[in-house]
Amino acid sequence: MTFLQPIILFGLPLILLPVAIHLLNRLRHRTIPWGAMRFLVAASRSSVNRAKLKQFLILLFRTLAVLMLMLFLARPLSGGWMGWAFASAPDTVLILLDRSSSMETRLAGTSLSRREQALELLTQAAGAYAGHSHFVLIDSASGTPQNIPDISALKDHPMVESTDTAANLPSLMQRAVQWLIDNQAGTTEVWIASDLQNSDWQPSDDRWESLMKQFDTLPQTLRYRLLAVNEQTELDSGIQLADLAITTTEEGRSLKLVADVGQSQLSEEAIIATRTLNGLSSGVEIPMEAAQVRWQDQWDLGTKEEAGWGTLKLPADGNLRNNTLHFVYGKARRHRSLVVANNTYGGNVLSLGSGSIAGDSLEPSQLIQRPFTQSLQTDDVTLIIWQGTLPEGEQADQLMQFAAEGGVVICLPSASQETAEQAFAGMRWMNVESPPAEETFFVGRWEKETGPLADTDEGFSLPVDQLDTLKRRRVQHTDTVLAAYSDGEPLLIHQKTGQGSIYFLTTLPLGSWSNLDQGPVLLPLLQRLGQEGTRRLESTLFLTCGELSEIEMGAGWKPLEEDSTHQIAWHAGIYRSGNRLAAVNPPASEFEPAMMTSETAASIFEGQAFQMFLESSGQNESNLQGEIWRVFLFLLILFLMVESWLMMTGPSTTAQQGFGRKAQPISGGVSS
Repeated sequence: MTFLQPIILFGLPLILLPVAIHLLNRLRHRTIPWGAMRFLVAASRSSVNRAKLKQFLILLFRTLAVLMLMLFLARPLSGGWMGWAFASAPDTVLILLDRSSSMETRLAGTSLSRREQALELLTQAAGAYAGHSHFVLIDSASGTPQNIPDISALKDHPMVESTDTAANLPSLMQRAVQWLIDNQAGTTEVWIASDLQNSDWQPSDDRWESLMKQFDTLPQTLRYRLLAVNEQTELDSGIQLADLAITTTEEGRSLKLVADVGQSQLSEEAIIATRTLNGLSSGVEIPMEAAQVRWQDQWDLGTKEEAGWGTLKLPADGNLRNNTLHFVYGKARRHRSLVVANNTYGGNVLSLGSGSIAGDSLEPSQLIQRPFTQSLQTDDVTLIIWQGTLPEGEQADQLMQFAAEGGVVICLPSASQETAEQAFAGMRWMNVESPPAEETFFVGRWEKETGPLADTDEGFSLPVDQLDTLKRRRVQHTDTVLAAYSDGEPLLIHQKTGQGSIYFLTTLPLGSWSNLDQGPVLLPLLQRLGQEGTRRLESTLFLTCGELSEIEMGAGWKPLEEDSTHQIAWHAGIYRSGNRLAAVNPPASEFEPAMMTSETAASIFEGQAFQMFLESSGQNESNLQGEIWRVFLFLLILFLMVESWLMMTGPSTTAQQGFGRKAQPISGGVSS
């Protein structure tokens, strides 16, 4: 507990004032024994003890009233994050720190980010426990428990610095459980500092219920403290990559970049961004017609065929961590496709549509008729087209590895009516559907800005709406739908896998199924997928910060800027390893603005000893807590009322003489 006017507390000895007045009052007269009073005192002896108790109570409430007055004038504080230190010191304090990129948003009116403000409050609150509690830090980036011998130096610890990663609070809590089990700590408080970003907390995750049960089974007493620094403050803009495509013409190569740009508050002014290509910078204007826009730009790569890198950077704002988009591109390469099909006509159509085009000539792709049980030769392949029953066993593993390396796999259904299919990449073919007589399924929507069905560079749309589908196979999936029929059933589904992609196309290029074999949609679709898969042959990688595999982590990546101290595991940027380039960007989840409500947070810890403090911007040490002077004012009034009631009960004269003051001389008697 702290006070706004602590100087008033120097007057606390005044609480003894009622006692002093009482003692001085007893010295006013001197008692002289008088024989005639002996019988009167004996008659009233039975009521003296009750009178003494009443007088003691009156004196007690007068003293408490003076104490409450002093505390009221000192304006006490309690109840906030600092107020938690008013409890007894636990044996262990586990500090769970959210180091995600969203924690770098600056608080209004200060130069501190959410993370820095959280560290300030954590250090202040922990100061009351210094020397009594053992402090352990578990951060969201490394997940490794760290002993903190000097809690005052918490802000300087290397594991509290900013990162471009996301946080996974269920996993962080699981690490806390495991530490408590392994170390058999005593009374423990778990302090969590986070901005309550919904994607980080995943409140609907089933793991929360299991986690709380694990905490309940622990033998030690546990308390949970949540510091929520989630106030949206300064204007914050963010940018992330939506699509990147390289096109090659006789004039040279060009790069088409599609980005999603968002603002926390809609601004009517256009954003002046800086785009950099291989170290050369220029300005570009991004009009903001809404809070979230999809913007695309064309970059001329010239006739050079080597790999390169670039960035698109927004102006400085409330959070610098989401202002830069990083990308890389590889050398000019021709794509090569492989078709595995169990339908001869459909296989030939797919082989022609995915063939390599050189000038005026077309080289069809290799066609393998099913059934085919051997391993596929994919050394220089960029696209695998799989038609028929889904792959299984070693073939399924090979295709998943092919996609993870940057290749593209597209699956088309079997023409038969069989439905007993196992899943591949989390998707499964279902039953075949046909429209009512003399009708067709037609496409109601498709992604026109990104992906294999996007508009051309000249702005022309593919004639996807002219597809007539007589049969389609439904698919069980949970992935992104790039094109859908008018009734909502998907035509083309996309799943990102490692560096590459897996697609599902729900109809066939057969006359009895659709007019897809006529080419205006199928040809650009397959050619674009083949070009997308050339990433598999490149020495360039697109990586997500905080989600690198052990192999990627051990590749010896160094920042392109030689004087940078960034690490590829935790910081976005362009990195080099030998002749390889990698673009590392923050996770897409960090661009989701949705925040978990305090009610949802409380429901996660329902039934636990849990407290939450919502931090607001512009706070100082004194107002981190709530003033509780009203409580002491109420107690002051209450004690005075009780004292008045005791006085009004009218103690007898004998009682007053026996305790309240010395006996008075009787008229005609002898006085001193």
